Amino acid sequence: MGATETVDLFFELINDDHRDKAVALFAEHAVLGISVPGSSERTNLRGRDKVGGWFVRAGDGFRMFANDGRSMGASYIADCTVLRPGVAPMRLEANFRVENGQIVSLFLQPTG
Repeated sequence: MGATETVDLFFELINDDHRDKAVALFAEHAVLGISVPGSSERTNLRGRDKVGGWFVRAGDGFRMFANDGRSMGASYIADCTVLRPGVAPMRLEANFRVENGQIVSLFLQPTG
C-alpha cells in the first residue's frame, strides 16, 4: 500500500471512530511532531504507543478531513481541517511519511 492509500485509510478509520485500527497503521518507531499555534515550539512524540495515545485522547467526535492533498512518493502532504466538539475548527498541514504501508512520521502544523 502506497502513501496515498495509507493516508486515505488513516483518515477513514479516524473519522469512523476506529482509532485503534488507525493507530495500527503507525510503525512501532513512529514520530508525531506537533507545532504549537503562534509559537516556534514543537512537541515530538516517539513510538506507536505515544503517537497513538495522542489520537485516542482527542476524545469522541474528533475528526480529520483532507481538503487537498498531494503525494510526493513516500510522503503525502495534506491541507486538513480538524474538528473536535466544543472547539473551533483548526486548519493545519499534515505531512505524512509512509514506508511499506506504515506511517513512520506525521508532522502537524497550523496554517493561519
